[in-house]
Amino acid sequence: MINVPSKDFNWFVNANLSKYRGQYVAIVDKKVVTHGDNAKEVWENAKRQHPDKIPALTKIPRDDILVL
Repeated sequence: MINVPSKDFNWFVNANLSKYRGQYVAIVDKKVVTHGDNAKEVWENAKRQHPDKIPALTKIPRDDILVL
Protein backbone atom coordinates (compact mmCIF):
# COMPACT_ATOMS: atom_id res chain seq x y z
CA MET A 1 0.00 0.00 0.00
CA ILE A 2 1.23 3.46 -0.82
CA ASN A 3 0.23 6.60 1.07
CA VAL A 4 -2.67 4.94 2.84
CA PRO A 5 -4.62 7.23 5.16
CA SER A 6 -4.18 5.96 8.71
CA LYS A 7 -7.94 5.60 9.20
CA ASP A 8 -8.12 3.17 6.27
CA PHE A 9 -5.03 1.27 7.45
CA ASN A 10 -6.35 0.90 10.98
CA TRP A 11 -9.69 -0.31 9.62
CA PHE A 12 -7.94 -2.77 7.28
CA VAL A 13 -5.82 -4.27 10.06
CA ASN A 14 -8.92 -5.08 12.12
CA ALA A 15 -11.41 -5.91 9.33
CA ASN A 16 -12.58 -9.43 8.56
CA LEU A 17 -11.84 -9.69 4.85
CA SER A 18 -11.81 -13.49 4.68
CA LYS A 19 -14.47 -13.55 1.96
CA TYR A 20 -11.92 -11.84 -0.34
CA ARG A 21 -9.15 -14.46 0.18
CA GLY A 22 -6.87 -14.67 -2.82
CA GLN A 23 -8.24 -11.44 -4.33
CA TYR A 24 -7.12 -7.86 -4.60
CA VAL A 25 -9.25 -5.33 -2.76
CA ALA A 26 -9.43 -1.56 -3.05
CA ILE A 27 -10.32 0.32 0.14
CA VAL A 28 -11.71 3.85 0.28
CA ASP A 29 -13.05 5.50 3.42
CA LYS A 30 -13.00 2.26 5.45
CA LYS A 31 -14.90 0.28 2.81
CA VAL A 32 -13.98 -2.31 0.20
CA VAL A 33 -15.16 -0.55 -2.94
CA THR A 34 -14.12 -3.22 -5.45
CA HIS A 35 -12.31 -6.55 -5.57
CA GLY A 36 -11.08 -9.10 -8.07
CA ASP A 37 -8.21 -11.20 -9.40
CA ASN A 38 -6.50 -8.47 -11.44
CA ALA A 39 -4.78 -5.67 -9.49
CA LYS A 40 -4.85 -3.21 -12.39
CA GLU A 41 -8.57 -3.71 -13.00
CA VAL A 42 -9.37 -3.38 -9.29
CA TRP A 43 -7.35 -0.14 -9.11
CA GLU A 44 -8.98 1.29 -12.24
CA ASN A 45 -12.48 0.41 -11.01
CA ALA A 46 -11.80 2.06 -7.66
CA LYS A 47 -10.47 5.21 -9.36
CA ARG A 48 -13.54 5.37 -11.62
CA GLN A 49 -15.82 5.12 -8.59
CA HIS A 50 -13.78 7.58 -6.48
CA PRO A 51 -11.74 9.81 -8.81
CA ASP A 52 -10.94 12.29 -6.04
CA LYS A 53 -9.53 9.63 -3.66
CA ILE A 54 -6.42 7.46 -3.51
CA PRO A 55 -7.60 3.89 -2.93
CA ALA A 56 -5.58 1.52 -0.77
CA LEU A 57 -4.87 -1.61 -2.83
CA THR A 58 -3.82 -4.89 -1.28
CA LYS A 59 -4.08 -8.62 -1.89
CA ILE A 60 -5.77 -10.70 0.77
CA PRO A 61 -3.76 -13.89 1.43
CA ARG A 62 -5.42 -17.23 0.69
CA ASP A 63 -4.46 -18.63 4.09
CA ASP A 64 -3.99 -17.19 7.54
CA ILE A 65 -0.49 -15.86 8.09
CA LEU A 66 1.22 -15.55 11.44
CA VAL A 67 3.86 -12.84 11.58
CA LEU A 68 6.09 -12.81 14.63
